[in-house]
Amino acid sequence: MANLQKKSIVDSLIEAIKTANFALITFEKTTHGSLEKLRRDLKKQDTSFKVIKNVLFEKAVNKLSQSEKAFRNISTKVLPLANKSAILVFKGEWLDGLKKYYSTIKEDENFSFKFGYIDKELYQKDDMMRLANLPGRDELIAKIIGSLKNPMTRTTRALTYNMQKFVYILSQKAQQ
Repeated sequence: MANLQKKSIVDSLIEAIKTANFALITFEKTTHGSLEKLRRDLKKQDTSFKVIKNVLFEKAVNKLSQSEKAFRNISTKVLPLANKSAILVFKGEWLDGLKKYYSTIKEDENFSFKFGYIDKELYQKDDMMRLANLPGRDELIAKIIGSLKNPMTRTTRALTYNMQKFVYILSQKAQQ
C-alpha cells in the first residue's frame, strides 16, 4: 500500500501544476540560508518555491498526462529527472518571478533551470533563460508610449523652435 503522505504530496503537485505556470529548477551544493533567501525573494513576486522529489513529480505528471496532451509532451521530453529538483509555481505575473530567479542564477552558479511550462507551452533550459531576459510588461508599455510620444514631441519642438527664437531675439532687442 502506498504511503498516504506521498499520495497527498502528489495530489498537491497535481493541483499546483495543472492550473499554473511553473518551472522546474535544479540546485547543487547550496546552503540552507541561500535557499531560504531565494524563497523569501520569490514570495514577494507571488511565486512559490518548493523542494520536491523527482519520483513524486514524475508520478504527478504521469497522472496528468493521461488526460491532458500538454503533460504527455512533458513526460516524453523531460522525464526521467535527475539531480535535486525544486518547483517554482508562478501564481501572478510569471515574468516577475522568472526574472527574480534569473538574477539568483547570475549570482550563484549552483542554481539552474531544468525546464518550464509557461502558458501551456514547454520550454527547455535555454528557452527559459531567454524568457527571463525579456523586458517586463511595464517596461514594454513605457517603451511603446515613449516611441509614440517621441515623434509628436519632435514635431512640436520643430514647429515652435523658430517662434521661440524670434521671441527671444525681440526680448533681447527690447531690453537694449
